[in-house]
Amino acid sequence: MQFKPNYPIYLQVADFVCEKVLTGSWKDGDKLPSVKELSLMTSVNPNTVIKSLAYLQDHGIVNTQRGVGYFLEARAQQCTMTLKKNQFVRQELPEVFATMDLLGISLQDLNDYYLQRSK
Repeated sequence: MQFKPNYPIYLQVADFVCEKVLTGSWKDGDKLPSVKELSLMTSVNPNTVIKSLAYLQDHGIVNTQRGVGYFLEARAQQCTMTLKKNQFVRQELPEVFATMDLLGISLQDLNDYYLQRSK
């Protein structure tokens, strides 16, 4: 993982899990890798992974079965999509809009750029 400065590591690990869910690599109801495996996959301390999983559990994305491990909830993809959309709107868009205003980029310009990108 490439870590971002000024962004808590446990949230970056949670983002890693969310990306796996949103790309379909991990599906609703799937058993997650163990804390140790996630720790190795992300190169972080197991305690940080546990904090990430608690955060995801608080948002209805994962659940734990004592003695068995962590699992994605039945609606994990939908909950993940909602969480990430809300984060994007609250955290990313205000900065994007401020930059657009500064550079004189209109929503129409942005739409045109978006449509050109997909060609």
